[in-house]
Amino acid sequence: MSGRGASHDDLASAGFGIGGVKKGSVAADMQSNADIVREGKGLVSGLQSSGARGEGITGDDIARSTTDNPGFGRDGVGKNSFGSQTMNEMDKSGAVDQLKASLPSIGVRK
Repeated sequence: MSGRGASHDDLASAGFGIGGVKKGSVAADMQSNADIVREGKGLVSGLQSSGARGEGITGDDIARSTTDNPGFGRDGVGKNSFGSQTMNEMDKSGAVDQLKASLPSIGVRK
């Protein structure tokens, strides 16, 4: 595995579930931010897909370009990026620690 992964339960706690993106969740915020800043759509869709299938994610599931573009790169989380916005939303929620640790970890190790 390239970077720390996140289980299906981790994705579901962020709002990426079998029934789709949960209203008012971190996942919904990520989806909205991706539409606004035009970054991170590939990452969000990958997380949505895994959550809908009832699976987790690993670095093997995410392409390098999918993490670099939104700010989860080899040098860490990019300042003022989709990635930094996502990390801030996860901090506010307090319920997605494993996913919060996974995204930068996967990006750095790809």
